[in-house]
Amino acid sequence: MKDDHISLKTYVDQKFELSEKAVQAALAAQKEAIIKAENATERRFESVNEFRNTLADQQRNLMPRSESEIVVKGLNDRIQILEDSVLKSSSATGGARNLWVIIVGVIGLVATVVGLVAYLK
Repeated sequence: MKDDHISLKTYVDQKFELSEKAVQAALAAQKEAIIKAENATERRFESVNEFRNTLADQQRNLMPRSESEIVVKGLNDRIQILEDSVLKSSSATGGARNLWVIIVGVIGLVATVVGLVAYLK
């Protein structure tokens, strides 16, 4: 019976030692997993911060929509003024050109009539 007691004690001691080794291995694996998770989280936060910095750069460098609409409206107003000026200028030039055509035509007509009258006399 004493041998059974010793063998039982040896068996329990071995099982306890194996259990302790398994617990230590599990704790080491858990510690390694935590380190990996912390590193992954740190990399994720770095990329989030990088994205946040990119958005801040865009906000600082890009023109807001309302401001760009004001600039475009001002440019459109200037273009309209120039178009109106060109139309007025071309109308005035066209009118003067038409006047010269009429004057030259009248002078040509008068010269023809005078020439015909002189020829017929």
